[in-house]
Amino acid sequence: MIENGFRILLADPQVEAILINIFGGILRCDILAVGVVEAARKTGLQLPVVVRMEGTHAEQGRKILAESGLELITARGLDDAVRILREVAGRIDGEMSK
Repeated sequence: MIENGFRILLADPQVEAILINIFGGILRCDILAVGVVEAARKTGLQLPVVVRMEGTHAEQGRKILAESGLELITARGLDDAVRILREVAGRIDGEMSK
């Protein structure tokens, strides 16, 4: 499902970054992280991806993302995720977004 989501987003040339916001209660964050890494590799994802995850096995999930070698940025909380997305958008646009 993550791979299909990435393919839909990649089809839109206006998408500059992706935010994944997960609270792992039913789905463990480590399982989600493995799916994100596999989907990013299969799709050849080149966009920055910010992942905010809280809940069951969130630390393990963050570790999987960090060790993937991909541009998968973890955020702690929604405020942190928004700050990171603004920084990423600034790099893409050549200036900091307001």
